[in-house]
Amino acid sequence: MHDTCSQAFRSTTSSSSSDIINIPACHDPTTSQRVVRWKDIQQYFENAQGVMNGKDAVIFLTNNNLEDLIPLRIAHHPGVVLDVVVADSSLGSSSASQTLDSTSMIMGASSLKITEVDDDDQTLGAGPSSEGLSLRDPSPVYSTDSSQYVVLHQESSESNTNRGIHDHLPQLQEYLRLLDQRTLQMQQQIEELQQVQISEQRAQQRTDEVEQRSDNQTQQQQQWQKQADVVLKKMQQLLDNARVEISQCQQDTIYRNSLIHHRIQEHLRVPLEGLSFPMFFMVLPKATGLSDGQKDSTSFRLYFLCEGISYSSTNDAKGASDIHMTNHPGYDIKNPKEFFGKYGSYILTTMYMIKHGAIGPEFVVPPLAHSKLVARIEEKQEYLASIKKNISRLIDMAISYLEGTSTIDSEIKTSHWTSALADKAELRSYLDNIDDDYFPGDLHQLVIQGSHCSSWMCGAHHHERIIRHLKDVVNAIGGKYSEDSKMITVYCDTVEERLYDAMTEFCKAQTTDDPSLSADIGQLSLTASTSQAGQEISVKIDRLGDLTMDGVKFIQHCTLTKLTIRYTPKDSDEDRLVGILNQCHELKELHIRCNGERSYAIIHLVTSTRETAIQEGRISALHTFKVTDERWDPFDWYRSYDGYDHLVTTVTFTKDPVVFDMDTQIKMQGQQPVMEGSPISNFMRHYGWSISSLATSMRITDHLATLLDNATKKQGSRLTHLILSPFSLTTLGMDIMDQVIKRSQRLVLLWLYCTMLERAHQSGNALLLLGRYGERLSRLTLDSLSMEKWLPQFTQVLPTTNNLPRLDVLHMRCYRKSQVPHEFIQWLVDVVPDLLQPSESRSSEGSRTGTSQQAMKTSTVLARLVNLRMCNVILRPQDWETLIKAFDLTVLRELDLGNTNFSSEQLDLLLDRIAATDAYSVSLKILHLGYSELLVNADKPALKARILKVAPQMTINGL
Repeated sequence: MHDTCSQAFRSTTSSSSSDIINIPACHDPTTSQRVVRWKDIQQYFENAQGVMNGKDAVIFLTNNNLEDLIPLRIAHHPGVVLDVVVADSSLGSSSASQTLDSTSMIMGASSLKITEVDDDDQTLGAGPSSEGLSLRDPSPVYSTDSSQYVVLHQESSESNTNRGIHDHLPQLQEYLRLLDQRTLQMQQQIEELQQVQISEQRAQQRTDEVEQRSDNQTQQQQQWQKQADVVLKKMQQLLDNARVEISQCQQDTIYRNSLIHHRIQEHLRVPLEGLSFPMFFMVLPKATGLSDGQKDSTSFRLYFLCEGISYSSTNDAKGASDIHMTNHPGYDIKNPKEFFGKYGSYILTTMYMIKHGAIGPEFVVPPLAHSKLVARIEEKQEYLASIKKNISRLIDMAISYLEGTSTIDSEIKTSHWTSALADKAELRSYLDNIDDDYFPGDLHQLVIQGSHCSSWMCGAHHHERIIRHLKDVVNAIGGKYSEDSKMITVYCDTVEERLYDAMTEFCKAQTTDDPSLSADIGQLSLTASTSQAGQEISVKIDRLGDLTMDGVKFIQHCTLTKLTIRYTPKDSDEDRLVGILNQCHELKELHIRCNGERSYAIIHLVTSTRETAIQEGRISALHTFKVTDERWDPFDWYRSYDGYDHLVTTVTFTKDPVVFDMDTQIKMQGQQPVMEGSPISNFMRHYGWSISSLATSMRITDHLATLLDNATKKQGSRLTHLILSPFSLTTLGMDIMDQVIKRSQRLVLLWLYCTMLERAHQSGNALLLLGRYGERLSRLTLDSLSMEKWLPQFTQVLPTTNNLPRLDVLHMRCYRKSQVPHEFIQWLVDVVPDLLQPSESRSSEGSRTGTSQQAMKTSTVLARLVNLRMCNVILRPQDWETLIKAFDLTVLRELDLGNTNFSSEQLDLLLDRIAATDAYSVSLKILHLGYSELLVNADKPALKARILKVAPQMTINGL
């Protein structure tokens, strides 16, 4: 076996194994493998041409660019004999000579020199500093700069030619590679120069094109200017001709216009006092036959026009008129000849005013071309659409007809017009198709305050006037109107009758396009808005007794839909409340905040008033009646003790005057004993069936239990939440409450609140209720001086988890610090479902096949304990460890360990458990540590930071 650090070679001309030559292999840092240099092979095999491994050629190692590595080398083939291909000597000399001749190389007799020649030199020769490079030199020096050429000089004799060629063949190959690289660079530079030249040519071409376009535009502008001068000259000539014609026409029309102006001035002198119908009315030919040019000169229809005067204030009658036609179809004229004989002169003057315009002391009528005479006409009716399209032509036809029946230059008598317009009945006698409810022309009459004048407006203008009037009043008393939010806001301490009147008028006429109204006036707050669902006018008042008579009048007449009374109505306010309910027929929702002791009286007053109104045939739209607590708004069922009873109820009325739906929540916290005739007693007697949430206190007695039992016998129980305290109940009272609970099929939360368990009577009641309702119990509170007396009895009544399958809240508190026995901790861990073991274990246990029905119930139905409170107790260290390790931190959300011997050691254990649980699965968010041993002489900021580092989402109370 050959040495692994050498390579075995033999010549292809030898077949003897004795001719094998071992050439050492060296480590190549470039390729990180063992190689054999080609130079070493040539030293032992003269005229070596290549290496073969059997029939496979062994090639030189190359770099990433597939170029031979210099010096040349082959890979090491351990354990293999490689064959060296050796050429004939004579053939080698001839080949070397030809190679030198083809490359113009000059070979020396004894040595070969390399000389660097710059690109600018034209002759190859050796420089004065050139030194000879031996053919045997293992590290030949040659140039790698592509800007220089390499010249070889022959210094050896002809006998060494073949050997020199083979020794310097790699240098010749490198020279050819550099020459190709230099040629490629020169080609790239030539291409870049060509691209620059092309870019310059294109830029010059674009410049020439821009200059050409500029010249063309200049020539075109000059041509346009010449054409414009010609057109301008022609227009000037036409203008001069037109001026001449206008001057001629003016001479012809001055007299006519003066007569028309005279008639209009006489029209404006007609007194408005006592006018019983609109002063602006006109006639138009019926719009039939307009398409074919035919007309009936005696077929006319009369139209009353909306005067549309914009008033800047309540007492100001001057403003810009928006005289226009309405969507009313007009009135046919019965006797046209007699009618025009009486009213033709006045109507003609009105038509002149409409066409040419007029300026009077009380209004401005714009010319027809600039007026909005037909702008408000809706084109739903074909007849009105035709008028809107042909109004100018129809007015000209009417004027032409009237001028034929009335002499334009005749003497005008204003007194004649006044007498003709004074009789409304006479005018009605000439008109047909009169609807008394909409005459004249569906217009509204507005009597201007401070005068006997009146203005006639369409519904839209009348509505705008109402809003404008309200804005004027608001501005007069210092209110604000926001154009951006379309909100009118009024703040004032004193109430003015005109403001109530303006708001009442606004509320009655409000539409969906109107701004909403928000007003705070003394004791009253108003919000009025209109949507697609209808108008909603909401009024909030503080105290009903403080409202003025004007305020009461406003509430009764503003089409009120929602009323809120913020403070408890007194006995003296009941008549006023009844009056509002009887007058506000649109009232849909009533909300009264009052104290618990007044709730029953208010509820009974409202329901009985509505019942009486409906039975007497009066209208009542009241649908929802809410009574909320003045002291607790919004109502908080879990709020701490404050010494008052709290009641919240919602009454939903139906069409039936007697039957209504009702939902009530009560929390008993009052200090007075519950007696017969008390508010709570009366409510229980009449509306006990409506109670859905009831939080009793130590004041619940057998009497209240009996009232609640009787109220739920007929209509059933709606209880969904019940906090039951057996403190004042006897065994009979608990039996009565048991009947109520059995009726409460919708009960989802049952909270047993047991106190003073050190007393035998109280602990006995608690044990009795736990035995009855353990399986329905959701929350449990146990308070006592100590646990020693009642603890053994509880462990006997509740020995297993099946006794409390739905428990999710447990509160335990001792009035004085006491040692908790080890047996109680073990009982606690065994009894409380979610302290027994992690939820994952319960789920996996419940999913096992073959388990009993009772085991399945324990593992799947158990409610999860989310709140645990243990206050004023002392536990041994091993009991703390047992308890903390039993916590299911994926379920428990609140933990209260206040005033206990919970110390730093227990905190470390709790934090370790939290850290070992997936952060996204930890549910514990609230931790109470007030007055615990942990806080004694503790650095509270550092302690809090330590807890939050492990549980950043936790709220810590007591630090």
